[in-house]
Amino acid sequence: MEVTLNNKKITIADNDILETLLESNHLVSKKGIAVAVNSSVIPKINWAKTKLNNNDKIMIITATAGG
Repeated sequence: MEVTLNNKKITIADNDILETLLESNHLVSKKGIAVAVNSSVIPKINWAKTKLNNNDKIMIITATAGG
């Protein structure tokens, strides 16, 4: 199936979960990130429970230090 990750269309396995997508992009253990699926922020505790669907829009934002 196809999803959009940070405005880029990618293909993932059917029935994939959010945590699997983040693992494949080496982001699960990264600190300071926020993840939204279809404009809804998903708390880290729910990453393993969040099933992805065809045409979902996933946005990953990384916090940076500075002003």
